[in-house]
Amino acid sequence: MKIPKSIQADLALIAITFVWGSTFTVVKTSLDQISPILFVSLRFWLATVIVLAFMPRQIFKMSRKTLGRGLLLSLFLLGGIVFQTLGLRSASPSNSAFITALSVLLVPLLGFSFFRDRPRLQTLIGIILATLGLYFLLVHLSEMNVTSGDILTLICAVLFAFQILFVGKFVATTDYRPLMLLQVAGVAVFSTVMIPFLETPAVVWNSQLVLSFFVTSVLATAIAFYVQARAQQFTTANRAALIFSLEPFFAALFAYWLLGNVLTAREWIGGLLILAGILVSELRISSREKELPGAEPISVPEPE
Repeated sequence: MKIPKSIQADLALIAITFVWGSTFTVVKTSLDQISPILFVSLRFWLATVIVLAFMPRQIFKMSRKTLGRGLLLSLFLLGGIVFQTLGLRSASPSNSAFITALSVLLVPLLGFSFFRDRPRLQTLIGIILATLGLYFLLVHLSEMNVTSGDILTLICAVLFAFQILFVGKFVATTDYRPLMLLQVAGVAVFSTVMIPFLETPAVVWNSQLVLSFFVTSVLATAIAFYVQARAQQFTTANRAALIFSLEPFFAALFAYWLLGNVLTAREWIGGLLILAGILVSELRISSREKELPGAEPISVPEPE
């Protein structure tokens, strides 16, 4: 039996979310060898080279409209990555992942605010379950301290929510390949320009840092953003955000595997609630219900 494209897209997004979950621990350990903005710059330059190697013709297929959209996406992505990386200097990998995942709440709210996209009832229930899961993962009443890293990561969550929302909107009418290339290349260029204004670049090369660049540049950037841009043609921004909310659960698993951090009962409950939210959001009220890329399908006409 052929798997529907929407299900294939969701499975692909789950796979890259698993990869992204690993990067919190990887980046945290890498910041001992390299300054943050330089790390972002090198990560995205390497990813840009890889993308161009596999899609060289895309650089000649960009209209002015596509260029503007790609650069806008790159600014959202740049802000999210930079604030997340800066936040990791003082925030733990798990807390960083948990706060970043708050974008699951912001995507439907921003979608309604900017485009009047009304989320389905199932999506709202899924968001509530995912939010409850994030509460179990993040909130510990005995440790209600908020660090500067947490604040920077919260800004990152807002910017990532915009990136998810606008990717969903743009891939409905624009080829995802130049959009993905522009996102990655834009972050590389803009982050390089930012270096002299934000930090004194420093790096100490070793095998661990090289492995970190392989994970973050090749797997978590070049491949992952290609998969995201392609997959979001066949799913919605709200569903993508719900899937991405699994990232803190995967991050906690990697923190356990690589750093020996033990998952508590609260973290297991939180992860299962997030998974339940994703599954609930997949329910269909009617088999005739149609779904538009970048917008949530509902029983009344969409504004798109």
